[in-house]
Amino acid sequence: METTQESFPDQGVPEPLVAASVAASVAAASAAAVPARLSLPPKGACWYCDKPLDSVRRFCGKSCATSFDEEAEYTR
Repeated sequence: METTQESFPDQGVPEPLVAASVAASVAAASAAAVPARLSLPPKGACWYCDKPLDSVRRFCGKSCATSFDEEAEYTR
């Protein structure tokens, strides 16, 4: 008598390929979760409203950062 695993093959997809595709989809989902604003370099002014800032910050406040994210999502 054969085992249950031999009776019902996993449709011909080797286990390493299944794991690789799952890992790729997780990586793609985590990359999508990172806001585009994190890749922006600081420029001395707000990226949304151009208000002068120090050389470290990218946005003058949370409202500008949120508005930038919404606009980036809309223009994809």
